[in-house]
Amino acid sequence: MATKIKAVKCPQCGSEKHTQLDEKRFRCDSCGTEFYIDDDDININVNHRFDFGKQQPWWQQPGNMIKVGVAAFVFPLVLFVFIIGASLFSTSPKSTFSGPDSVGVYDHYEYIVPMKHAGKACFFYLVERNYHPDYRDDASKYTDGHYYGFRDAQTGEVLAEHLLFSESQIEELSDFSLFQSKMRYFHQARSWFMLIPKRFIYAVDPDGLTVRDVSKTMFAKKPAMSTGLSSAEFLDEDYGEGFEVINNLAEKYNYFPATGRLYTTEAFDYAKRLPPGELQGELRDSTYYKLQSKNNRIRIFQLSFKFHLGDPQDAQYFSDDMAYQWDGDKRLSSAKPITDWFSGFNAKIVYQDSRYLLLSYNATIATGAPTVFQLRSTDGRLLWTKALDKEVETDFAVRADNRFWLKTETSYRRKDNEAAASSLSLGNGTYQEHYLFVSEYKIKAK
Repeated sequence: MATKIKAVKCPQCGSEKHTQLDEKRFRCDSCGTEFYIDDDDININVNHRFDFGKQQPWWQQPGNMIKVGVAAFVFPLVLFVFIIGASLFSTSPKSTFSGPDSVGVYDHYEYIVPMKHAGKACFFYLVERNYHPDYRDDASKYTDGHYYGFRDAQTGEVLAEHLLFSESQIEELSDFSLFQSKMRYFHQARSWFMLIPKRFIYAVDPDGLTVRDVSKTMFAKKPAMSTGLSSAEFLDEDYGEGFEVINNLAEKYNYFPATGRLYTTEAFDYAKRLPPGELQGELRDSTYYKLQSKNNRIRIFQLSFKFHLGDPQDAQYFSDDMAYQWDGDKRLSSAKPITDWFSGFNAKIVYQDSRYLLLSYNATIATGAPTVFQLRSTDGRLLWTKALDKEVETDFAVRADNRFWLKTETSYRRKDNEAAASSLSLGNGTYQEHYLFVSEYKIKAK
């Protein structure tokens, strides 16, 4: 008779789900174990020989081998792109510097000023520099700090570069900030001066490619300054080409390098208002140009006056909008517009001499409106107008080799849009950016 067993369970996994192969043999639906029932003693016997077929490793299976091959090719590519992307978008300059044969350099420019060296244009720069050598390199070979240098305007060749202050020197100084430094050119003294608040005066010499500390030598023969220089500031340009200085006894003076004269505050206030007849012939006729703005239009004014050679004056003859006029020192000879009104915004005169006036302005008031450069003769005639395809900022230009040389930069700073050494041709205003003052680069390890 047939054997009947209730709730037959798999002896291997205990599952009650199975398929009956014949009268006595069964196969577990869960684990595949084959078992049968012995009629005599009603034992359940397990057959462990059930063959599922030979199982290959997943990576050797035909469909998966193609997948493995594709992954082996794609993964290194993805990893490479990830690494490059991480280096490009990292905010830390160290992340882009690696390798035992090169050293990463990060420069933050305080000044980039066009000047003239041996009759040709150059750029003076003052930069805060940090080196990032590889961990295998000797960091003591590299000095972080503030450097100055001169570059050829055309080629970018570094003509000279020197350390001004190391980081360790700066840490020892109090009330010191290169970020607040100022520069100005004194026409009568024929010299560039740089002030580093509060007590350093430097003479910048592009012909000699040097920067000298003149804080002490400038006052060597001035007994009033024998206690030392406590602070120095440039005078307002309307009052002449000089410094307001304070000695270490808190006494204030005004100093004019072209004549070497040192004035007390009372003497300065008196001298700046002396009429021409009391200046003992120390005068020359001088002309400069100023912009007048009204109702979103501008025009150029020509001002002629008696210039007191390298000494005090009171040349603030007009209000900023030129609506009001006064003549405190009685030295103003004439003032007249030399152009009609024309449209322009944020206008400035970036270069003027006895022949040319170079202006920069925005054509509209819109944010990011392209910059327009315009060249006029000193009698007001329009020589050319050059509209750029972007907005750039610039303050000052020099003329050399039939070009105007200037530093330009946009109002926003990006790694691929750093300050540029630029020029405009004298003939037709062709604009060219010759090279960038890059902020991140590598040098060969020492």
